Amino acid sequence: SMPRKPDAPRLPPRSFPVKRRICRADPQTMRIEFPADLGLAVPVVMSLLSLRLFRLAWRTRRAAELLVGIYFMLVPFAISLSIRVDRFDAAHAEAVRILSNALFTSGGVALLLFVWCVFRPDSRWAWWLAFGGAAAVVATWALAIPLGLYEASTSLFLLLPVYASNLWVFFESLRYFLLLRRRQRLGLADPVIMNRFLLFAVWTGGIGVITLMGVAGSFAQLMNGTFQDGGALGDPVVLGITRVLAAPIAVSIFL
Repeated sequence: SMPRKPDAPRLPPRSFPVKRRICRADPQTMRIEFPADLGLAVPVVMSLLSLRLFRLAWRTRRAAELLVGIYFMLVPFAISLSIRVDRFDAAHAEAVRILSNALFTSGGVALLLFVWCVFRPDSRWAWWLAFGGAAAVVATWALAIPLGLYEASTSLFLLLPVYASNLWVFFESLRYFLLLRRRQRLGLADPVIMNRFLLFAVWTGGIGVITLMGVAGSFAQLMNGTFQDGGALGDPVVLGITRVLAAPIAVSIFL
């Protein structure tokens, strides 16, 4: 006689058989956007550089290294966040813009105070510009929240006063370098100090170029009706130039 097959196990009442399936990743939802997502390495590298500056500030007890470290700890992440607002749920877009602008604003405050304490510590007008400008950009960020200005992608333009601090630090760095170069030719300036201000001019100039490209490109997008979160900072060409400039900026700060 044929062997009898074992009876199938009985299921408890109100239960249903479940067919097991191997879960496979959906290539449409799990992807890396090149080069946008690989650019996340830039804020990570800048954060490591900031840790070095924080350690130097702890050893020297000077504010300059601390302020620059804060800037490069916050602003690269702010850029990465601002150009990825559309990755978040639409209900959270406003909160993401608030956070992004907060990082930009904090970096701008650090840069304003850096210019004052390094280049013009004895100037009264520079003190007022640094601390008054810092208070103004923080107030602008805060007041925009109850006014609902972060509901729109154009909230990026609230950062124009913050971007101005990038240009101020570049002009001061370049002015000091040119002044020391003239004095060095007469034997009145230390070449090491002159080269240090040259490095200042390199990294501040790189930031200035990125700032001008971002602002000009964002206004062009606004006029053409193509503006979105991040503005020109999210444009592939501007992103590429930004990442190219990140190398000399990082090297000049490291040196």
